[in-house]
Amino acid sequence: MINYLEFLYYRYYKFQVRVGNSDIAPFSAMLIIASTIMLYYFGVFFLAIVLIPKDIFNLDTTYFAIASVGLLVFLMITLYFLLVYKSKYKKIIKEHEKNTVDRKGIVPLLFPLIGFVLLVGSMFLKILQNQGKI
Repeated sequence: MINYLEFLYYRYYKFQVRVGNSDIAPFSAMLIIASTIMLYYFGVFFLAIVLIPKDIFNLDTTYFAIASVGLLVFLMITLYFLLVYKSKYKKIIKEHEKNTVDRKGIVPLLFPLIGFVLLVGSMFLKILQNQGKI
């Protein structure tokens, strides 16, 4: 799992350098990963609302908001210490630049795309459920 995160970090870091954000690339690559994980979180939450009956899934929105902010803060702190703290990102970049064969080139594109499709699809299912069509 950590190798996968490091690979994603390396690819997003290189992307940020290519588009001209080299001065904030260590932090923006971390933010991309955290926001994508939050997309997955919200997608799974909406899917759970659709699939679990209302009488079983009794959730107050204040708890959901607090849990969402807590998860985001936890992700930011965890990713910072895993990827950026004490210039660990430099070691990650050196390690991945040694690998000249990058067969997983589509993975950084699919990671946020699947999260976005999951979120939009589950929201669409919730809209259909609210209209009484499913």
